[in-house]
Amino acid sequence: MGPPGSAGGEDLSRDASAGTLVSGPGPELEYQRGGWRELLANPRYRLLLACQTFSGTGYAVYAVSVLFLAYGLTGNLLIAGAVLFVEYGVYSATFLVAPIVDRALDKRWVLLACFPVQAAAAGALAYELRAGTLSIGVLLGLVFLLAVLWDLDWAVFMVAPRIVLPKRQLFIADGFASVVAVGTQIGGYAGGGALVYLVGPFGGATAYAILLLAATAVTVPLVLTVEASPRTPFWETFRRGWDGFRGSAGRTLSELGGLEILVGFFAAVPPLLIPAIAYQRFASPAEVYGPLVTAFAVGGSAAGIWIGHLNPRRFVGRIVILTPAVAGICVLGLVASASSLIVIALLLAGVGAALAARYTAKYTWLQGTYPPELLGRLSANLYLFTGVSGSIAVLVVGSLSVGVPLGTLMLLDAIGLLIGGVLAIGLPHVRRMSF
Repeated sequence: MGPPGSAGGEDLSRDASAGTLVSGPGPELEYQRGGWRELLANPRYRLLLACQTFSGTGYAVYAVSVLFLAYGLTGNLLIAGAVLFVEYGVYSATFLVAPIVDRALDKRWVLLACFPVQAAAAGALAYELRAGTLSIGVLLGLVFLLAVLWDLDWAVFMVAPRIVLPKRQLFIADGFASVVAVGTQIGGYAGGGALVYLVGPFGGATAYAILLLAATAVTVPLVLTVEASPRTPFWETFRRGWDGFRGSAGRTLSELGGLEILVGFFAAVPPLLIPAIAYQRFASPAEVYGPLVTAFAVGGSAAGIWIGHLNPRRFVGRIVILTPAVAGICVLGLVASASSLIVIALLLAGVGAALAARYTAKYTWLQGTYPPELLGRLSANLYLFTGVSGSIAVLVVGSLSVGVPLGTLMLLDAIGLLIGGVLAIGLPHVRRMSF
């Protein structure tokens, strides 16, 4: 095992001021973020945004439909937890396929290979639902296939901004994407909820298939070419993805990974609680489920807009530390919120905002700190800690829900998030995260 940069042409150098690895000869001196007009003048960014918008809206519609369907099959959180367990578990395995993305010179071809197959799987789910022949086994199988392919999509989307944009525009690009996401999340989650209410979950699966085909169409002219891809053997490329977590240079990522094990466990629970809240606290769950999940998503989009405007490159660590505690306070409020739709929606928006701000901060930091040829692997490796912990959480909470009251589950989740925020204060390299 050689030092970073010793194999495959993947050059890494240390930024002495930040204590992290950065690409090229040294840290970027320009901290002016630029404006949205400059951002939108970039044609590749416009195509990338369109691709993410279509696929993201489709996923939102699908997520609303499949989780509501899974809960409705049995009336408890166990099957819904199993669906999320499959999704989170597969997402945790992204680190196994991320080298494929990093080795591709033009990442576009990964998307063009995945989107049509995902559309076909979503169409199959819609057919089974329409015909009334969907079994739990088939449902979990299709969820598994869609999640595997989304692993590759997600890895591309982690790399793509750094290919088409300079580092100074990463946060403003995320902020602009969040502005767009306000519309797409409302359209996706609220539209998905409306489809559940009006025509049933098969409508969401059908919309997902159509939107994936639209994403395929806008991906065709999108070029996501890097100057060089890893030239080492596959398993060497795989191993190199973990170098950023080792030694003194990897202390920030190793601390962050350890924190993700704890915070990722409790952060995975709120989406699972939403269908339970709809069913247990309201007489017409199909009517309120859409607004509740939309509030959660819009809170996240609003946080993205704020983060993009703030451009917090110098204090990423503070956001990573504070947001679990904010989410925990909001979940704590859900315990006592009874059946007030407005109050519950506002609290869920707060949870979504806190968790989305944390997600945006840590992955934008990653994009701004490491070169594009490493981002697929490093992003997937970091998510491994979150995903494994989260997949265990939803399975545990789904199982406990059979005998434990919903209020108790929410209280335990709130306490866990608050503890995560407190413990994060003691991680010096996480506190100093910046780029």
